[in-house]
Amino acid sequence: MINKKYFFLFLSLLVTISSTGKKKPELLSTEELKNQNIFTSFEEALVYKRKAYRLNLERQKLTELPKKIEKLDRLQELSISYNQFKTLDSRLFELTNLQVLKIAGNGLTEIPEGIGKLTELTELHLINNNLTTLPSSIGNCTKLKIITLGENQLTSLPESIGKLVNLEKLDLFASRLTELPESFGNLKKLKELDLDRNFLTALPESFGNLKNLQILKLEGNMLKSLPESFSNLTLLAELKIMQNQLTQLPKNFGNLNLITELWLDHNSLIQLPESIGNMSRLKILDVSKNKLVELPATISQLSNLEILNCRENKIQKIEGNVINLPGLKKIDLSINKIKLFNPETNKLGNLETMELDMNEIREITFDFKPLTKLITLNLSGNQISDLPISVYNAAALENLRLNENNLETMSKEIQRLSKLKVLDLSSNKFLLVPLSIGEIKTLEEINLSGNPFYKWHLKQIRDKIKVEKLIL
Repeated sequence: MINKKYFFLFLSLLVTISSTGKKKPELLSTEELKNQNIFTSFEEALVYKRKAYRLNLERQKLTELPKKIEKLDRLQELSISYNQFKTLDSRLFELTNLQVLKIAGNGLTEIPEGIGKLTELTELHLINNNLTTLPSSIGNCTKLKIITLGENQLTSLPESIGKLVNLEKLDLFASRLTELPESFGNLKKLKELDLDRNFLTALPESFGNLKNLQILKLEGNMLKSLPESFSNLTLLAELKIMQNQLTQLPKNFGNLNLITELWLDHNSLIQLPESIGNMSRLKILDVSKNKLVELPATISQLSNLEILNCRENKIQKIEGNVINLPGLKKIDLSINKIKLFNPETNKLGNLETMELDMNEIREITFDFKPLTKLITLNLSGNQISDLPISVYNAAALENLRLNENNLETMSKEIQRLSKLKVLDLSSNKFLLVPLSIGEIKTLEEINLSGNPFYKWHLKQIRDKIKVEKLIL
């Protein structure tokens, strides 16, 4: 008779050996995984399954997973992107060592709850499918750092998305989202978020908890306002929020002082907060196509600003130091309602382009002398009847556009603009123009059409003003 003591000892040893044989393969670090060979043939990967950590089956017209794929028990990166999957086989979710899963560009309409078994996932790529929902089990994948879900049909996200506390990058571009769950604010490690081209009308108040955000894209939504907590996102270095319906910004919006380019165009902003003057690193500020009636005086604090675009607003006046900025290279104030334009200019030594067309300016009174680098001056479409001689102090001018005004005369001092290439004086009230224009050797184009010139003067113009392109 077999001794019971030895029998149970033997049985225990068998169980130990058996469990040891099925030990879960060790997970590789991100760097170790990147250094592994990528198999592009399933059959080859099956032959060398002990080395099959990465498998790329992209663009192979697959409609289902290869049989025996579960045999690749060391597989930690799988790409089946750009195939013809309509559903996902449950065998996929038995590959529990997967760290990177790419299923972009298929026709998927849903992701099964089984995705929650892949708890080792750090990257999940589902861009360009037809997904309408995400399973709540996605919240089990707490190691996820990157998710790309852009170009789907999602209208909302599950509350469980807030469990992905290690998420650093989330792409939801063009996904038809109408709202974000309140739990979204739990994604406190998020650094990069793309919500461009959705249908968001508001952001949750918890959005301000995303204090590690560095890149935020909100272009092309339907946002009417931002939560006050938005001002807590002080690590933001890139923000795009154009093409929304914003009527105002949070009072402390200027706390976002790491931003160098601020795109707020195509909104419905009536005013900018005073705190915008705290955004000292701004180089580009685009508030074009809004409803601004004025610029806050604090704009004058933006000493690093190079481009200021205020085109197509309702601004009525510019005076004082509001645009007197030492770094400014281009300012566009065209298509506003400016009647008074009398800014201080003593710091505008770097200004190269000034666009003031299509306003209601009647006279030019500001000092041109400091504008030593001004190349383009556009004053067309105003109500100017007299051009001061000080304009000719802008000796670097190459493009001068004064068309569609009420000008009747012009000083012969225009010849001082020795670098002028293009001069547009069309649609004014000139009977005569100074023939000294012809002495500007750099001049390439002059438009004098639409003026009531004396007929005899027209002949003088043709004889004395020799340019490549003369429009009469």
